[in-house]
Amino acid sequence: MPRLYPVMLVLEGKRALVVGGGAVAQRKVEGLLACDAQVRVVAPEVTDGLRALAEGGACAWCARAFEEADLAAADIVFAATDDEQVNRRVFEEAARAHLMVNVADRPELCTFFLPSVMRKGRLSVSVSTEGASPLLARRLRERIEERLSDAYAPYVDLLASRRDVINATVAEQARMGFWEKATDGRALALVEAGDLAGAAALIDALIARYQVEGGGADSSPDLT
Repeated sequence: MPRLYPVMLVLEGKRALVVGGGAVAQRKVEGLLACDAQVRVVAPEVTDGLRALAEGGACAWCARAFEEADLAAADIVFAATDDEQVNRRVFEEAARAHLMVNVADRPELCTFFLPSVMRKGRLSVSVSTEGASPLLARRLRERIEERLSDAYAPYVDLLASRRDVINATVAEQARMGFWEKATDGRALALVEAGDLAGAAALIDALIARYQVEGGGADSSPDLT
């Protein structure tokens, strides 16, 4: 297998084609909908969950077999049927059309892989074995998830809420110093202790410090 180049895709508004209607296809659809993709399922039959999503307008369902013409309305393609010939056909025709395509459990029929993902709010951590062992990737992800507290969700939200003012008021050469202090564990510890206001005050004091040219001032609070 070639070495992979890790990326995080922006799928908001992108057209995702999912070929297949079983449990695996449903997981693909649910993950795509969570990223605000426009999802179309092509399968003669689907799970009750997929049927409910389609009937609720969350995704579209074409109740028939895959056709090459389906690719014309797709930006990214997923094949998750129990028919090896169909999966291979989807891969070959999607690759010929220069579309990104993933075939469930067939790494040799993929132009990209789906990692095992842990999410806590805006924070996402992905683990991949480059198709070698999805189960190992899942177990490693579970180990990481056990070590990361739920406080990361509000903590990352706090950092995000200050990002615009930091970019607008802190000199570019001083921003690395700011972010090193903001992510050194002290603010996170306050959030973990239930003191979100204290964490916000700490971040705001850091912003005030680094707004001063040179990244610090004698009159600013000592936050080292």
